[in-house]
Amino acid sequence: MGQTKFSSYCRLLEMSGMGGAEIRSFVEALTTHTTSFFREQPHFDWLGRTGWADLIERGAGRDWPLVVWSAACSSGQELYSAMISLIEHSDEIGTPVRMEGLGTDISTRILQNARTAVYPRADVRGLDEARHRRFLMRAKDGSDRFRLTPELRNLCRWSYANLTNLVSDGPPQADVIMLRNVLIYFDPSTQVQVVDALVRRLLPGGILLTGHTESLRSRHSGLLAIGSSIYRKEF
Repeated sequence: MGQTKFSSYCRLLEMSGMGGAEIRSFVEALTTHTTSFFREQPHFDWLGRTGWADLIERGAGRDWPLVVWSAACSSGQELYSAMISLIEHSDEIGTPVRMEGLGTDISTRILQNARTAVYPRADVRGLDEARHRRFLMRAKDGSDRFRLTPELRNLCRWSYANLTNLVSDGPPQADVIMLRNVLIYFDPSTQVQVVDALVRRLLPGGILLTGHTESLRSRHSGLLAIGSSIYRKEF
Protein backbone atom coordinates (compact mmCIF):
# COMPACT_ATOMS: atom_id res chain seq x y z
CA MET A 1 0.00 0.00 0.00
CA GLY A 2 3.00 2.32 -0.44
CA GLN A 3 3.66 2.82 3.27
CA THR A 4 7.24 3.68 4.19
CA LYS A 5 6.95 3.79 7.99
CA PHE A 6 5.99 1.04 10.40
CA SER A 7 3.77 3.39 12.41
CA SER A 8 1.78 4.49 9.36
CA TYR A 9 1.31 0.87 8.26
CA CYS A 10 0.03 -0.01 11.74
CA ARG A 11 -2.54 2.77 11.44
CA LEU A 12 -3.55 1.40 8.05
CA LEU A 13 -4.11 -2.04 9.57
CA GLU A 14 -6.21 -0.54 12.36
CA MET A 15 -8.33 1.33 9.83
CA SER A 16 -8.75 -1.82 7.75
CA GLY A 17 -10.40 -3.71 10.61
CA MET A 18 -10.28 -7.47 11.17
CA GLY A 19 -12.20 -8.18 7.97
CA GLY A 20 -10.31 -5.73 5.79
CA ALA A 21 -8.30 -6.61 2.70
CA GLU A 22 -5.03 -5.26 4.10
CA ILE A 23 -5.39 -7.32 7.29
CA ARG A 24 -5.89 -10.43 5.16
CA SER A 25 -2.77 -9.61 3.11
CA PHE A 26 -0.81 -9.02 6.32
CA VAL A 27 -1.88 -12.38 7.76
CA GLU A 28 -1.01 -14.22 4.54
CA ALA A 29 2.48 -12.69 4.64
CA LEU A 30 3.07 -13.70 8.28
CA THR A 31 1.73 -17.25 8.39
CA THR A 32 4.02 -20.23 7.85
CA HIS A 33 2.82 -23.49 6.33
CA THR A 34 5.30 -26.26 7.09
CA THR A 35 3.59 -29.63 6.90
CA SER A 36 3.79 -33.05 5.26
CA PHE A 37 1.92 -36.33 5.06
CA PHE A 38 2.19 -38.38 8.27
CA ARG A 39 4.39 -35.78 9.95
CA GLU A 40 5.19 -36.82 13.55
CA GLN A 41 4.49 -40.48 12.81
CA PRO A 42 4.16 -41.58 16.49
CA HIS A 43 0.76 -39.87 16.69
CA PHE A 44 -0.53 -41.85 13.73
CA ASP A 45 1.00 -45.04 15.12
CA TRP A 46 -0.91 -44.45 18.37
CA LEU A 47 -4.17 -43.72 16.54
CA GLY A 48 -3.85 -46.92 14.51
CA ARG A 49 -2.86 -49.01 17.51
CA THR A 50 -5.16 -47.57 20.20
CA GLY A 51 -6.85 -44.26 19.49
CA TRP A 52 -9.34 -45.12 16.76
CA ALA A 53 -10.44 -48.33 18.49
CA ASP A 54 -11.06 -46.51 21.80
CA LEU A 55 -13.13 -43.80 20.13
CA ILE A 56 -15.20 -46.33 18.14
CA GLU A 57 -15.82 -48.35 21.30
CA ARG A 58 -17.28 -45.17 22.86
CA GLY A 59 -19.68 -44.85 19.88
CA ALA A 60 -17.83 -42.52 17.52
CA GLY A 61 -18.13 -43.64 13.92
CA ARG A 62 -21.14 -45.81 14.78
CA ASP A 63 -23.65 -43.78 16.81
CA TRP A 64 -22.42 -40.50 15.33
CA PRO A 65 -19.82 -39.57 12.69
CA LEU A 66 -16.27 -39.59 14.03
CA VAL A 67 -15.15 -35.99 13.48
CA VAL A 68 -11.46 -35.12 13.09
CA TRP A 69 -10.62 -31.41 13.22
CA SER A 70 -7.23 -30.16 12.04
CA ALA A 71 -7.35 -26.75 13.70
CA ALA A 72 -4.43 -25.21 11.78
CA CYS A 73 -4.56 -27.38 8.69
CA SER A 74 -2.15 -25.55 6.37
CA SER A 75 -2.26 -27.20 2.92
CA GLY A 76 -4.20 -30.21 4.18
CA GLN A 77 -1.70 -33.03 4.55
CA GLU A 78 -2.28 -33.42 8.29
CA LEU A 79 -6.05 -33.93 7.97
CA TYR A 80 -5.75 -36.12 4.89
CA SER A 81 -3.21 -38.29 6.77
CA ALA A 82 -5.63 -38.72 9.66
CA MET A 83 -8.44 -39.73 7.32
CA ILE A 84 -6.17 -42.21 5.51
CA SER A 85 -5.30 -43.73 8.89
CA LEU A 86 -8.98 -43.96 9.84
CA ILE A 87 -9.96 -45.49 6.50
CA GLU A 88 -7.23 -48.12 6.94
CA HIS A 89 -8.44 -48.86 10.46
CA SER A 90 -11.98 -49.30 9.16
CA ASP A 91 -10.67 -51.75 6.57
CA GLU A 92 -8.69 -53.62 9.22
CA ILE A 93 -11.65 -54.16 11.55
CA GLY A 94 -13.97 -54.92 8.63
CA THR A 95 -16.62 -52.49 9.84
CA PRO A 96 -17.70 -49.27 8.09
CA VAL A 97 -16.84 -46.19 10.14
CA ARG A 98 -18.79 -42.97 9.65
CA MET A 99 -16.18 -40.23 9.47
CA GLU A 100 -15.87 -36.53 8.73
CA GLY A 101 -12.80 -34.31 8.50
CA LEU A 102 -12.66 -30.55 8.98
CA GLY A 103 -9.62 -28.42 8.29
CA THR A 104 -9.48 -24.79 9.38
CA ASP A 105 -6.81 -22.16 8.94
CA ILE A 106 -6.40 -18.40 9.08
CA SER A 107 -5.03 -18.33 5.52
CA THR A 108 -7.70 -18.43 2.82
CA ARG A 109 -5.04 -18.99 0.16
CA ILE A 110 -3.69 -22.12 1.81
CA LEU A 111 -7.22 -23.43 2.39
CA GLN A 112 -7.78 -23.39 -1.36
CA ASN A 113 -4.63 -25.48 -1.79
CA ALA A 114 -5.97 -27.99 0.75
CA ARG A 115 -9.34 -28.09 -0.97
CA THR A 116 -7.78 -28.73 -4.40
CA ALA A 117 -5.50 -31.45 -2.95
CA VAL A 118 -2.88 -31.28 -5.71
CA TYR A 119 0.70 -31.89 -4.57
CA PRO A 120 4.11 -32.17 -6.29
CA ARG A 121 6.01 -35.43 -5.94
CA ALA A 122 8.22 -34.01 -3.19
CA ASP A 123 5.13 -33.39 -1.04
CA VAL A 124 3.78 -36.96 -1.23
CA ARG A 125 6.96 -38.74 -0.16
CA GLY A 126 5.31 -39.52 3.17
CA LEU A 127 2.95 -41.96 1.43
CA ASP A 128 4.18 -45.48 0.76
CA GLU A 129 3.57 -47.41 -2.45
CA ALA A 130 0.28 -48.97 -1.30
CA ARG A 131 -1.11 -45.56 -0.31
CA HIS A 132 0.09 -44.10 -3.59
CA ARG A 133 -1.93 -46.67 -5.50
CA ARG A 134 -5.07 -46.19 -3.42
CA PHE A 135 -5.19 -42.49 -2.67
CA LEU A 136 -3.25 -40.68 -5.43
CA MET A 137 -3.99 -39.92 -9.08
CA ARG A 138 -1.24 -38.79 -11.46
CA ALA A 139 -1.80 -35.41 -13.14
CA LYS A 140 -3.37 -35.76 -16.59
CA ASP A 141 -1.05 -33.12 -18.05
CA GLY A 142 1.95 -35.39 -17.57
CA SER A 143 3.53 -33.18 -14.91
CA ASP A 144 5.09 -34.60 -11.77
CA ARG A 145 2.04 -33.75 -9.67
CA PHE A 146 -0.58 -35.85 -7.93
CA ARG A 147 -4.13 -35.29 -6.76
CA LEU A 148 -5.83 -37.12 -3.94
CA THR A 149 -8.72 -39.37 -4.93
CA PRO A 150 -12.36 -38.28 -4.57
CA GLU A 151 -12.79 -41.00 -1.90
CA LEU A 152 -10.45 -38.99 0.33
CA ARG A 153 -11.27 -35.44 -0.75
CA ASN A 154 -15.01 -35.92 -0.24
CA LEU A 155 -14.53 -36.76 3.44
CA CYS A 156 -13.08 -33.32 4.23
CA ARG A 157 -14.40 -29.77 4.52
CA TRP A 158 -12.27 -26.65 4.72
CA SER A 159 -13.07 -23.28 6.27
CA TYR A 160 -11.53 -20.16 7.76
CA ALA A 161 -10.96 -19.93 11.50
CA ASN A 162 -8.95 -17.65 13.75
CA LEU A 163 -7.90 -19.75 16.75
CA THR A 164 -7.63 -16.69 18.97
CA ASN A 165 -11.26 -15.76 18.30
CA LEU A 166 -13.22 -19.01 18.10
CA VAL A 167 -16.79 -17.81 18.41
CA SER A 168 -18.62 -19.66 15.64
CA ASP A 169 -15.76 -21.12 13.55
CA GLY A 170 -15.01 -24.83 13.54
CA PRO A 171 -17.29 -27.78 14.31
CA PRO A 172 -19.65 -27.62 17.29
CA GLN A 173 -18.14 -30.89 18.51
CA ALA A 174 -15.20 -33.08 17.52
CA ASP A 175 -13.77 -36.45 18.55
CA VAL A 176 -10.17 -35.64 17.62
CA ILE A 177 -8.60 -32.19 17.47
CA MET A 178 -5.14 -31.80 15.99
CA LEU A 179 -3.41 -28.65 17.25
CA ARG A 180 0.12 -29.58 16.35
CA ASN A 181 3.03 -27.13 16.07
CA VAL A 182 0.78 -24.11 16.59
CA LEU A 183 1.00 -23.23 20.28
CA ILE A 184 4.67 -22.24 19.96
CA TYR A 185 3.55 -19.13 18.06
CA PHE A 186 1.37 -17.86 20.95
CA ASP A 187 2.27 -16.29 24.27
CA PRO A 188 1.33 -18.32 27.38
CA SER A 189 -1.97 -16.53 28.06
CA THR A 190 -3.08 -16.95 24.43
CA GLN A 191 -2.10 -20.62 24.55
CA VAL A 192 -4.46 -21.15 27.47
CA GLN A 193 -7.23 -19.23 25.70
CA VAL A 194 -6.87 -21.26 22.50
CA VAL A 195 -6.69 -24.65 24.21
CA ASP A 196 -9.67 -23.87 26.46
CA ALA A 197 -11.73 -22.86 23.42
CA LEU A 198 -10.87 -26.08 21.61
CA VAL A 199 -11.47 -28.29 24.64
CA ARG A 200 -15.01 -26.89 24.85
CA ARG A 201 -15.60 -28.32 21.35
CA LEU A 202 -14.08 -31.71 22.23
CA LEU A 203 -16.52 -34.50 23.10
CA PRO A 204 -16.01 -36.38 26.39
CA GLY A 205 -13.48 -39.11 25.67
CA GLY A 206 -12.18 -37.12 22.72
CA ILE A 207 -8.50 -36.67 21.91
CA LEU A 208 -6.36 -33.53 21.63
CA LEU A 209 -3.02 -33.90 19.83
CA THR A 210 -0.35 -31.21 20.15
CA GLY A 211 3.12 -31.01 18.62
CA HIS A 212 5.85 -33.21 20.08
CA THR A 213 7.92 -30.11 20.85
CA GLU A 214 4.98 -28.50 22.65
CA SER A 215 3.50 -29.09 26.06
CA LEU A 216 0.45 -27.79 27.90
CA ARG A 217 2.18 -25.86 30.66
CA SER A 218 -1.08 -24.92 32.37
CA ARG A 219 -3.75 -27.31 33.60
CA HIS A 220 -6.87 -27.44 31.46
CA SER A 221 -10.10 -28.63 33.00
CA GLY A 222 -10.95 -32.20 32.06
CA LEU A 223 -7.77 -32.97 30.08
CA LEU A 224 -5.70 -36.02 31.01
CA ALA A 225 -2.26 -36.67 29.48
CA ILE A 226 -2.27 -40.24 28.16
CA GLY A 227 0.84 -40.14 25.95
CA SER A 228 3.47 -37.89 24.46
CA SER A 229 1.51 -34.78 23.40
CA ILE A 230 -1.73 -36.82 23.57
CA TYR A 231 -4.56 -35.72 25.85
CA ARG A 232 -8.02 -37.14 26.53
CA LYS A 233 -11.02 -35.12 27.65
CA GLU A 234 -12.42 -36.89 30.67
CA PHE A 235 -15.66 -34.91 31.10
